[in-house]
Amino acid sequence: MPHFDLLPNDDVLKHFNNGKPVGFGDNRSGMEAVSRATDASRMCYFSPTEDRTDILPDGRKKIFKRWTVWDDYKSPVSPEEYSARARKKLADMRERLRQPPDTRNDRQYREEVERSHVFGGDFYYIVLGACPQLMDAWLEYGLEEFCGYLAECEEGVIDVLEANTLEACAWVDGLPEYEPHEMFFIGEDIAFNNGPMFNPAWLAKVYFPRLKRVIDRFHARGKKILFHSDGNLDLIMDGLVGAGIDALNPIDVNAGMDLADLHRRYPRLVFMGGIDVAKLLPFGKPAEIRDAVIRAIEDTQGRILVGSSTEVGNSVPLENYLSMRDAVMGYRI
Repeated sequence: MPHFDLLPNDDVLKHFNNGKPVGFGDNRSGMEAVSRATDASRMCYFSPTEDRTDILPDGRKKIFKRWTVWDDYKSPVSPEEYSARARKKLADMRERLRQPPDTRNDRQYREEVERSHVFGGDFYYIVLGACPQLMDAWLEYGLEEFCGYLAECEEGVIDVLEANTLEACAWVDGLPEYEPHEMFFIGEDIAFNNGPMFNPAWLAKVYFPRLKRVIDRFHARGKKILFHSDGNLDLIMDGLVGAGIDALNPIDVNAGMDLADLHRRYPRLVFMGGIDVAKLLPFGKPAEIRDAVIRAIEDTQGRILVGSSTEVGNSVPLENYLSMRDAVMGYRI
């Protein structure tokens, strides 16, 4: 069975880097270690970063803490100002897209292509793609402020998502004619452990049609889509599947996601992840981990690339990671 995972874990990377720690910023060594440890992965941090704080052009802080990075939220603005900025963003995007898109010049895309070359042709590297960026929209001001804008100036939120969707569709249209990657990754954290962050009816009205527009563009280019969101997605799975996703990650079992139920409801979906990293992988025994791997494979009738339910962070002991990896790679259908 194939193994998919993210490995921001110093001990795991050291183990697969010939016993040498992966140093600050040494992405190449980190990627080579990941390629020895797994069969497939996607964009993440492949080497640790020294703790530091950068100041962004608008004065906000960007904070780096070894394996994580985050930006300060923007200062809140009035609903009227938010709407005005959103209208301008949409108008500017429409004007910009009067020119034919060429994604080969996009920095993010070039970096992803370079990473896939490091991993090599026998490794399944899933390239980061464009999307409506609902997560970026709520992260801009923070979830509480965003929900305030949603209540007081919904048209502004919709303008932001429409601008992002137009940009994403153009990004797909501008991919090189002979783009070699089979699958693209869309990451949109839109759920808590107890369910969606937003009203499912609102997502059905505003978000999923825009997600479908982008995924339809990818499908027209012969590309498949891996969709990622932490949390419990059960109430909005019909919307995600209706939008055309081909695979789902990370299957947050600690939040109540159930692989057997998901496979029964959506038999064509491929799953990536599914092994609890909140409790089982950090604290479980190797035999318990092996049992969970076997159950995940059999519950999905093999339509899974088994891995952690988010990422293998430093809380996961090397022994437990190896127990999961060995059980995955040793399974024969």
